[in-house]
Amino acid sequence: MKATVQQEDLQLLGSILQERLVAQLPDSLDFQVKCAIKNDKLMILTQHADQVIVDTHQIFEVLEQALQWLNYQTQQVQFFLRIYGEKRPYAQHFLDFPISTVDTENETEYTTLSRGRETAEIGNKGYTAFVSSDLQQPSSFTETEEEPTIDSFPSGSFSDYLLPNSDLSLDNNRPQESEEIEEKFDLFAGIPDQPKKRQFSLSFLPLPVIVGASVVIALLSGTGAFILHRGCIISECKELQTAEQFKNEYQRHIKATESEKDLLVTQQKLDGVITDLQKIPHWSPRYSESQSLVNNFSQHLTKINQVLKALQMVSSAQKTSQALPKNLDELRNRQKLLLEAITSLETVKPDHDLYGLVQRNLPNYQSSLKSINRQLLQEQAWLQKIANAKVSAEAAIKRQITAKSASEWQRIEFDLQIVINTLKFIPIGSLGNEDARKLLAEYQPKLIQARNRTKKEQLSARLYQQAIKSASQAKIYGNQSQWKEAVKSWEQAIQSAKQVGQDTSYFNEAKPLIDNYTAFLKEAEEQFQIYGDLNQVRNQLNKTCTNTIKICTFTIESQKINVRLTPQYDRLFQANNPQVQNHFQQLQEALKFISENARLPLFIYNSQGQERYMKQPQ
Repeated sequence: MKATVQQEDLQLLGSILQERLVAQLPDSLDFQVKCAIKNDKLMILTQHADQVIVDTHQIFEVLEQALQWLNYQTQQVQFFLRIYGEKRPYAQHFLDFPISTVDTENETEYTTLSRGRETAEIGNKGYTAFVSSDLQQPSSFTETEEEPTIDSFPSGSFSDYLLPNSDLSLDNNRPQESEEIEEKFDLFAGIPDQPKKRQFSLSFLPLPVIVGASVVIALLSGTGAFILHRGCIISECKELQTAEQFKNEYQRHIKATESEKDLLVTQQKLDGVITDLQKIPHWSPRYSESQSLVNNFSQHLTKINQVLKALQMVSSAQKTSQALPKNLDELRNRQKLLLEAITSLETVKPDHDLYGLVQRNLPNYQSSLKSINRQLLQEQAWLQKIANAKVSAEAAIKRQITAKSASEWQRIEFDLQIVINTLKFIPIGSLGNEDARKLLAEYQPKLIQARNRTKKEQLSARLYQQAIKSASQAKIYGNQSQWKEAVKSWEQAIQSAKQVGQDTSYFNEAKPLIDNYTAFLKEAEEQFQIYGDLNQVRNQLNKTCTNTIKICTFTIESQKINVRLTPQYDRLFQANNPQVQNHFQQLQEALKFISENARLPLFIYNSQGQERYMKQPQ
């Protein structure tokens, strides 16, 4: 029973993780996730098609986050990535628990296996997560203590942990290598006594007196033949003859009894014989003999009634079992009937008349009781799952009223997804199936709503951050007098801010930015109209300041051009070399020309920062 529950929970966990991949990754529709337990470790295998481009770190991060939200705490976790059709995984990721909080960073180990060779990559990240207690127990079927390597697991032991219809298997005939034994990767391939007669004074009279009195009474009443016959006096006693015959045949009847129906026939015959014997009056000379037989038959009848009652309870339970139970009370009633019947039959001792019949049927009844016990436990587990799912769903739906941020809506979506997956696993024909279907119809629209709101909040968050980033870049361009680029950045910032949804948490923050950024855009456009694009100016300055040696450096800021001579050129200039003096005059003219075209003031400084020349544009 425990293994069955564990397999269902593993299937459910795999479904949840697969749903998370589908929700979080755009190309994850071809992914398949399966889970198993080995040596108290949770192992998660993710498969995908060869043509799918995989971000290994992102897949592991999504799976870790899902386990984190499940409050998984006790087991180590191993993740594997494998391509459909491949025999070995090409990547794996290890997690060690417990970890105190979601944000705590501990060491984990990443191992990436290329298809031709193995490489190792180590990262530090850990999460706290939880899976139901059934998943935290290792399977009772395994005995090996060997830990699995990256691509090898103990041969012949993992099939005990397979989910039904598992089609995952690897080669189990790989040779041993010098430092490491590679074993097959086949983790996922596959319960009363008769009342006393009144004693008349006639019973103490001598027999001749009784007979004489009877004859006289008979002659007077006209019923003598009947009385004498009924008293087994003047003819053969038919009741005693029948009783003696039944006594002689009783054991044969008992041995031939194979069923409740046979036993009921014997009981009815025995009851009839006892009834006939009790008709013999106490004054009859055969009364004592009849009572002896009555006592004997009554003992047999008591034994038969004990067994017959138990068999009838079994029949009643079996009859009701032919129809699907409507509620737990019906199952409990069947369980009670079988339990009482078995308890009664188990008290039958070897010297009992029906011991053989009981021993032949008792194992079947015990098996039926175990089956009902399992069914009852399973039904209770499913109903509990439904109850827990309903509580979780109602809590998530209630949080929708106050949820604002993308993370809050994402948490609601995650909780509702778990509820939906749980309800989908309730089997058809179970007691809770009808309720599960109704709840699915109620909660699935809520899940879609939460998923859409999550996406909308995430988009609004990205647009808001994009607006902030574009505005920051626009300011940088403005400080550098790159007005053309500044205009573009302000336009991008305004456009991003306008796209933030009105019903999202970022709308009230983005709305005032629009007016603010519009003012900055207008200013940048005005500057651009005045000064134009300064990229050409920069290119001209860069060419002018560079010759066989670096002559000068320049900046364009605060609406002016600052040119500073390099120390090397400054030393040549101070040496009063006529050639250098002439070159400096040419440099000034070139810089003046650039300044005039750009309509920006020109300032020339020596290498020490002292002003050598200043020119305002005309």
